[in-house]
Order: sequence, then structure tokens, then C-alpha cells
Amino acid sequence: MSEFQTEPAVSLLGTTDSNRRVQEALADLFAGDGTIYIVSGYFTYQGYLAIRDEVVSFLERSRENELVAIVGPASDQFSARIAHDLWALDDHDQVRLYKQPRGLHAKLYVRDGPNPLCILGSANITQVAFEYNIELGLEMTRESCDHPDLRPFLEWVDEIVAMSEPLRRRDLFVPVQIGCSFVNWSHKARLLPTRNVMLRVVPVVIGIVVLATLFRLV
Repeated sequence: MSEFQTEPAVSLLGTTDSNRRVQEALADLFAGDGTIYIVSGYFTYQGYLAIRDEVVSFLERSRENELVAIVGPASDQFSARIAHDLWALDDHDQVRLYKQPRGLHAKLYVRDGPNPLCILGSANITQVAFEYNIELGLEMTRESCDHPDLRPFLEWVDEIVAMSEPLRRRDLFVPVQIGCSFVNWSHKARLLPTRNVMLRVVPVVIGIVVLATLFRLV
């Protein structure tokens, strides 16, 4: 007989029309102890503010708690204000930030430790995802990090951390972040027909540059 006899429930996550919202699940993620891994293709400051209190409580509750975040460093993907705030909170070397410039689109939020929890689905950490978009996600709890349902996600996040580079302050300079946006969109453009590039990609890139310059992606 398997040592994993009783399977805890798997919950579906959505936005305001769901019984269980993504933001609520993320709050529960930070309510437990261990190492929390965040992989979010888009991570905006307003999205961060929605869960900041939970992040602060998690870091202050135990010096053993750690937060590992893998982000896309481009100006349209990640707000520099998040990094600066997390670094300011990090009095005991509990926060590790990594950059993954290769078109990061994954969304995975997982906590190891005594009561592991895994969240995956369509939602980035953004206010739009929390309050407007139709999102679909899955929240899964298991009694051990060695459970076969959970182990693949922890192994995957270990692999992407190994493939990523530490996020540095120089990566957050506006020209550097805008440059990353250009690189991302140029790679996408190579995979699209020329007409699609002209009609879709070029206006988007121009819009990114304008918005990033004016608003610094608040």
C-alpha cells in the first residue's frame, strides 16, 4: 500500500467570480513556513502590494523562511520597485531574486517545508490578474515534498533557478530594462510573418518604451 493514502483536495482558482481567488491562495502560500518559490512572467508593483503584508509577515515570522523569485527583467514584465522593496526588507539574507530573460511566461508558486503547497495556472502577480482577467489556476496541498504529485514542480523550479542569473541593481536601470524588452520582442518577431511584425510587434514595442519612460511601470 502506498505511503500516500489520503489525497488532500485540489482547489480551482479564479478571479472575482470564483469561490477561491488567486490572491487568497497566494496569501495562504505565505501563511506557512519554508522556502517559497515565485515564478511569474509578469510581476507588477500593484500586484506585489496586494500580497506585500503577507510577504512581510512570512519573512519576519522566522529567519529560516526564504523567498526565491524568478522574474523576467524586461520593463514590461517586472517593476524595479518590487526588487528595491524586497531588498530593503531583507535584513537576514532571506530573499533571492533571479532574472530569466528567455521569454519567461510560466506561473508557478510553490512552498516546500512541513506543509507544502503548490499553485499553478494562468495568473501572473498583477492587479489585473487578481481583479479583472478571467484566470484559471490550481491549488494543491500534499503532506510531503516527496509526494509524487508535488516533487516534479519542486524539481522544475530548482532547474529554472539553476538556468537563471541573480538579479542585480544594474539590471533595474530603465535603459537596461527597456533593452530587455526590445530583445524579447525581437525574438518573437523572428517567429512571426513580416506583416504580423509590422502590424503588431512594432506598435507594441513603441508603446512599451513610451509607458516605461513615462511611468516606470508603477
